[in-house]
Formats: sequence, C-alpha cells, structure tokens
Amino acid sequence: MAFTPPYVSVADGRTVVTSVVRALAVVAAAFILAALFGQLGMAAFGVDTLDPSQVAPGLYAALNALAFVGFIVAALGFVVVRDDRSLIHVRSPTPGDVGWALVGVVGIFVGAMVMGVVVEVLSYLADALFGVVVETGQNSIITQGRSNPQLFLWMVPVALLFVGPAEELVFRGVVQGLLRRSFGLVPGLVLASALFGVGHYFAISSGSAWTYILVAGSLGLVLGAIYEYTESIAVPALAHGLWNAGLFVLNYYLVTTGAELPV
Repeated sequence: MAFTPPYVSVADGRTVVTSVVRALAVVAAAFILAALFGQLGMAAFGVDTLDPSQVAPGLYAALNALAFVGFIVAALGFVVVRDDRSLIHVRSPTPGDVGWALVGVVGIFVGAMVMGVVVEVLSYLADALFGVVVETGQNSIITQGRSNPQLFLWMVPVALLFVGPAEELVFRGVVQGLLRRSFGLVPGLVLASALFGVGHYFAISSGSAWTYILVAGSLGLVLGAIYEYTESIAVPALAHGLWNAGLFVLNYYLVTTGAELPV
C-alpha cells in the first residue's frame, strides 16, 4: 500500500486532451444512463413522479438504486469497450481494507468540518462585503426525507450497495484513472475531486450550489487519497457508502426524535 509516483507528470498535449474528453464523456454518460434507467424504472412501476409524498419510500429508494446502475454501466462499459482493465485499481480484499474504509469515513468527517468552516467564512464575507446572503446547499434526498423519515432507512442499503460503488467506479476508478495517467497522481486526484464536486450539483434541492460543491469536493479528495493509497476501488466504495448511510441514519434519528446536534 503506497502512493505510486509520478506525483506530477503532464503528458503530451494530445494525450491530455484525449484523457480529459474521455473523462468528461464517461461522467456525461453516467448521468444520461442514470436518467434513462430511472425513467425505465418509473415506466415499469407505473410511476409518473418522484415526489416522496406520492411515492412509497421503498419504491422511491428502489428507483434511486436503479438510476445508479446507470453509473455502473457507464464505468464498466468504458473499461470493456476500451479493453483497459488496468485503469481501475482492483485487488483481492483484505481485513485491513475495512479499517482503511473507516479511516476514510473519519477523514470525510474532518474534511466536511473544515470545509464547513471555510463555507461559513466565505458566506460571512459575501454578506459583509456585498450584502449577499448565502444559504448552505441541501441534498434533495435529505430535504425529502425530513417530510418522510422512512425514506432515510430505505436509502441506507441503497447507499451501501449502489451509491458508494457506482460513484466510486465512475469518479475514482475511470475519471481519476484517466486524469492520473495524463497529469500524475496529485493533479489527477485534485481534478477528479473537483469534477466529483461539480457532479453533485444535480443533487442539490435548495441553497447555494457552490457550498455543496465545495463540501462534496472535499469528500472526493479524501476518497481519492484512500483509493490511491490502498490501490483498491472497494475501499473508497465502502467508505463512501458508510458515510452516506451514516448521514441517513443520523437524519432519521434527528427527525423522529426532534433532537438537535450539539454545537
């Protein structure tokens, strides 16, 4: 387990352009296929809306899971078509991988706290200097679950089995792999994390998009670093799934008990 050099190594212009275009194409394909799979699922179940107030939470979660199958198809499809299985770090799991996944969860928490402070400072400056009030971006599922808390529990297995693996295959596996080859480890990790953050724009239901993108980007940095160190896509997939699942369980507890987080 070690970070593999070169840490910074920019390839020739043609290779760089090709890698960036392919990375963006895989991300675009992932979202397009996610929308397509989601629509097919809705048609199969005779659903014409994803409003949680009109759809059973179990069905809503199942349709979300189906959408993330689109991400998996996009990532694995690219690897198969390009016949480039070495692009994604895959190896046999070890007991230590669970420990590193937990380290990743702690790292995500620390990163989220630090980025939260950064967002607060930037928001204060925006208000003081320009009179612009910035509201922190809210995830659409978190917003919807607050009016139907059962949705949080249904989303726990979806986070572990679909969201974590699917997003990691796309952003850490294919995207980070392509960018690593063209820019080296560190720039590839940073660029892939930035793209990961921007990709979460579609998950925002309210508030300022840039605040949510910054927090998601910091999550991507931690997951990308854990991935490169362990050289196993399973580790960030598990860490990602555990983090999201933990958020759902925490929000379920807060909504159903009326409790508040300590300041």
